[in-house]
Amino acid sequence: MKRDLVVSFAILLLFCLGYNAGDAGGSLGGSKVPAGADSAHAAQSGSVTDALKNGRFSADLKLFHMVRTFDKVTPDARALAGGGILKYESGGFHGARFGLAYYGSHRLGGFYSRTEGAGTSLLQGNGDDVRFLGEAYLQYDMGRTTFRVGRQRLATPLMGDLYQRILPTVYETAIITNRDLPGTTVQAGYVASYSGFASRYSGFDDNNEQWGDSGLVYVYVKNSLVKTLSIRGEYVRAVSDTDHSGMTIPVKDYRYVDLRYDLPFGTESHLKVQYGGNSYNNAPDSALVGIRVGTTFFNMIEAALFLDRIYDNNFEVIMSSPMYTDWQQGYGLYEPSTGFGGLVMIRPAKDLKIRIVYVDVSSDTDKLVDDFSEFNLDLKYRINSWSRLRISYSMKNQSDASERLLMAGKGGREDRNDLRIICYINF
Repeated sequence: MKRDLVVSFAILLLFCLGYNAGDAGGSLGGSKVPAGADSAHAAQSGSVTDALKNGRFSADLKLFHMVRTFDKVTPDARALAGGGILKYESGGFHGARFGLAYYGSHRLGGFYSRTEGAGTSLLQGNGDDVRFLGEAYLQYDMGRTTFRVGRQRLATPLMGDLYQRILPTVYETAIITNRDLPGTTVQAGYVASYSGFASRYSGFDDNNEQWGDSGLVYVYVKNSLVKTLSIRGEYVRAVSDTDHSGMTIPVKDYRYVDLRYDLPFGTESHLKVQYGGNSYNNAPDSALVGIRVGTTFFNMIEAALFLDRIYDNNFEVIMSSPMYTDWQQGYGLYEPSTGFGGLVMIRPAKDLKIRIVYVDVSSDTDKLVDDFSEFNLDLKYRINSWSRLRISYSMKNQSDASERLLMAGKGGREDRNDLRIICYINF
C-alpha cells in the first residue's frame, strides 16, 4: 500500500509542477486532428513528394498508474507504465493517402514487477512490454465516399476501439464509408482480425473459434437528419459458421440499435432507448433492452438514470461498451441479468469534470457472475491545450452468493477495487 501511495503522489506532483506550462485551460488539441481521426479534409498535394511533406505527425501518449486489488482468489495487479501512439499520416495525392502508427506500452521504473503488471492489461499477459505496428492503412477519398484498407481503429457500437488503457483496440479490415445522404453516415466493412482488448498482446488474432474461419462483415448506419433525434444501428455477421477445425461457432450474428430523443423541456434533457442481441447457432438467441433518461441542472450538473435487461442467453459484442449500465468494463459476454443505476456529472469549473456512477446488476443464471454492485468516482481535469489528468476509483462488490460460488469453483466472481491515475499528453 505504501508503494502505491508513493507512486500516486509522485505522478500528481509531476503534473502539479507542470501546471503552468503551456496555455492552461485551453481546448485540448486546439484545431489539431485527434489521433486516429479521419483526415479526409486535409489539403491534396500535387506530387508524391508534396504528399509526404504535407503529412502530419501526431502523438497520443499516456502515463498510467493502475492498482487493482481483489478479495480472495485472484492476485492483485499493479503497474506504472507509459506509452501510447506515435502516428504519421501523409498528405493527399489524387485522393489517396496512407497512415502508419507505432503502438507501445512500456513498464516504467522498478516500483512493480512484470508479474504484478500482467493483470492490469497495461503489459502483455506474460508481463512483457507491448510494441507493434498498430496502424498501417491506405485510404482513398472520392467525393463523400472513403475507402480504407489495413490496420485501423473503428468507432461503431459493436466494434469500437475501447480506449481504456494505454492502447486502443485496432482491426485488420477493409471499410467503405459514405455520407451522400443528408445527415446520414453509412459504413460497410470486412474484418479479418483484431488486436483484442487494449491491444495487450503485440499482435492480431483472427479469433476463428468465435468469428469463424472467414472473419466478419458488418453494416453501420447513423442518422441525425431530424434535429432532436439521432439513430444508430449496426449488424455484424460471421461469414462462415465454422472455425478452422470445422467446428460450429457459437454466435452467428450481432445486432444493435439505439435512439436518442432530445426532450422538449429542461436543459439538455434526453431519452435514450436501445436494443441488441445475438443469433446463436445451437442455443437460444439473446436480447438486450435498455432505457436511459437524463437532464442538466444549472448548466453544471448532469444527472441520468438507466436500466438494462438481458435475457434468454449471453449478450455478446465484439469490442465495445454499448450498454448503459456497463460504463467501465466494455466487453462481453454478459449473463442474462437486470441492471439499473444512475450517474451525476458535476462541472464545478470550466476544465474540471467529476462523475459519480452507481450500478446494481442481478444475475438471472445459477453462475452468478454478473451479480454485483459497483461505485465509481471519476475526476478529469484539463491542464492545458496538450495535457490532461484523470483520477478514477471504483469499487465492485459481488454478492455473497456469487463469492461463495467462486470459492466452490462453480461460478461467481470476487470483489475488486481499482485505482487509476492517468496523465495524457497529445500533440
